[in-house]
Amino acid sequence: MNRDFELRASRIFSKHQGEILWPYGLAAPDRRRSGLSAEQYEKAAAHAQVAQQVIVDWAEDHGLRSSESGCCPRWLLRNASRQCEPDVCGKCGSGSRNDEHWLDHPIFWLKDGLPTVITSAPYSVSEDDRSRLEQWREAGLMAAFGGPAWYGFDTTQIVMWHPKRLASLYLAEDADRLLRHRK
Repeated sequence: MNRDFELRASRIFSKHQGEILWPYGLAAPDRRRSGLSAEQYEKAAAHAQVAQQVIVDWAEDHGLRSSESGCCPRWLLRNASRQCEPDVCGKCGSGSRNDEHWLDHPIFWLKDGLPTVITSAPYSVSEDDRSRLEQWREAGLMAAFGGPAWYGFDTTQIVMWHPKRLASLYLAEDADRLLRHRK
């Protein structure tokens, strides 16, 4: 990773012991621990590199940085970045109507220190998920989905945002498509 990109990424994601804490699925594989063949490793590392570039460019374009405090769409409606109480959280709360399925591989984003965007990468989007996203629209949030997510592995990209904090946004590029165009 070149120094300029590392600096850009560290403005968006936290660091620990000098390493960027990439969201789950976006870190480059560890060559020794991966158990991948040389060819598989090169492919996985190339995908991670492109996906990291995509997420950093996307976050910079929208003025976002990641947050460890997010939990569910209720977080987007707050004026401070803090988690819900577990029993009322839309992701892990009780009841049959929660957001756990579509909030797979989530990343929570702040703009100007306020909860603004949630991105997720579920393996599928069910009718219940679509209904749940519509309920959040009725609560004043915006949502868009479609195309492959940067997490990869045939996941779908879902983006939910607070429209008063971010008027509009675009879905991120598909890292696999970008890799194919590089060849």
